[in-house]
Amino acid sequence: MKTNLLLGAIGFVCVAWLSWPPNCAAQDDRGDWNMTGNDAGQSGWQKGETKLAPDTVAGNAKFLWKIQLGQPSEASATFSEPLLAGRLINARGFKDMVYWSSGDTLYAVDSELGDLLWKKSFKSVPVSRGCGASRLSILMEPAAVINFNARRRRRPPGTLPPPPEEPITAGERRLGVAPGGGYFGLKGIYVLSADGMLHEQVITTGADFAPPVRFLPASGSGNYGLNFMGHEIFTVTGQGCGGVPNGVWTIDLTSSNYPVTHSTTSSIRPLSLTGPVLTSDGEALIVTGDGSLHPGSANYSDSVIAVGKDMKVRDWYAPSRGIPSYEGISPVVFAGKEKQLVVAPGNDGSIALLDAESLGGPDHHTPLAESSPISRHGERHGWDGFAEWQDKNGNAWVFASVSCAVTVDSTTARKSGDTPHGAVIAFKVDESDGKFNLDPVWVSQDMLNPAPPRIANGVVIVLGRGDASVHARLYMLDASTGAELYSSKDEIPTYAGLSGVAVGDGHAFFTDHNNVLYSFGIGMEH
Repeated sequence: MKTNLLLGAIGFVCVAWLSWPPNCAAQDDRGDWNMTGNDAGQSGWQKGETKLAPDTVAGNAKFLWKIQLGQPSEASATFSEPLLAGRLINARGFKDMVYWSSGDTLYAVDSELGDLLWKKSFKSVPVSRGCGASRLSILMEPAAVINFNARRRRRPPGTLPPPPEEPITAGERRLGVAPGGGYFGLKGIYVLSADGMLHEQVITTGADFAPPVRFLPASGSGNYGLNFMGHEIFTVTGQGCGGVPNGVWTIDLTSSNYPVTHSTTSSIRPLSLTGPVLTSDGEALIVTGDGSLHPGSANYSDSVIAVGKDMKVRDWYAPSRGIPSYEGISPVVFAGKEKQLVVAPGNDGSIALLDAESLGGPDHHTPLAESSPISRHGERHGWDGFAEWQDKNGNAWVFASVSCAVTVDSTTARKSGDTPHGAVIAFKVDESDGKFNLDPVWVSQDMLNPAPPRIANGVVIVLGRGDASVHARLYMLDASTGAELYSSKDEIPTYAGLSGVAVGDGHAFFTDHNNVLYSFGIGMEH
């Protein structure tokens, strides 16, 4: 075990060293996929991609490999998405790794070869009827980025220094804190197991980094994903499972007491299958389901709500004509036009653009912009999602996956035919004289249950997840035109369930409902 931990430490140091060129290097250059949607705002944009491009995908993208991870489960489907970490070193040399979790096991796979490198099992717990399958949520803390040329900033007069982290003794390992501290500290992959405990594993070996700590108060809570900012980890609970209240939860890693706070949504169910979305200020955004809207009493139904650092609802946006019947959807946060912009469901069947500072304006019902309806009134949505991208000219684009019949009322949008089952829609964000518009540019071909789209170097990657009678299909589209660059056709023999897609280093990774992990893309030259 000591040998494994030493190799893990060496691996992390090599990761850190390789990500620190003499000039300030953006974390994006690493091409990792640390969390759902690739960043705290869940933008779905892989900024470090260089291999995938509109002129390289056609003729070069292909099926690369697949690997069975554990046994297929008959339990209800739960959301999962692979994570990626590149330029690691373990006992087998330098490796790029893809991580994925099943009900009670975390797997690490060689991302180029598709070989299993290690696996780690956690305590499995029974779940209440209607609460879905037992699950693991995983997260990698983004690597530190240093600008060696930057000057040290001085604190403004009269301001207090930030509170110091608690000291750690030599040889001690504590969740989220490495012995010796600093940028060469040993970090790993965080795992929230079904018993409510938060673990940290050495990223290269799967070994326990430190004793786990309690995050959620009971087992079988059915939590939705993890997110990370600063020294805090966030999650969402949404079905009242295990007696754990619905709402947003956070744990502070800077204290050895690991304080946990939460904001309840009462009987209202959060729809955030992918966990809470975070603004740059550390506020958590979620979309809520049906119920009675009673502001001030924690019953913010059919709304987008912002939970502040004090774990109180600071703001909300409630479409005046209501949000459609969603099973799962999360907003997306991104910077644009000197604002933090939020993409979220709008009035019945539309897409709304919000200002993170004031989600719905003074009356909580007025967005910055709203698209025309893109689905029929009363249509039931399964799992929908968004992504954001900025092209080379600095134009902001928004992409929406829609899991029901798409009916775009626009004379300007390029269409690839009828879309009775679902599609991806691309919008360009325009701003003039302080007024914003969401203009539909193109609608993809018909897709059955498309997962939230991902963007890499001008390519939209979207998984049509299919269903029990239709197999999944992976598409790669031109982000500017929607033209199909690649399709997996019949390469995937079954449907994909609630699988998110991770993108990096020329690959797209996802799993099917039988726990088979796939890799498609442009392979490494040998």
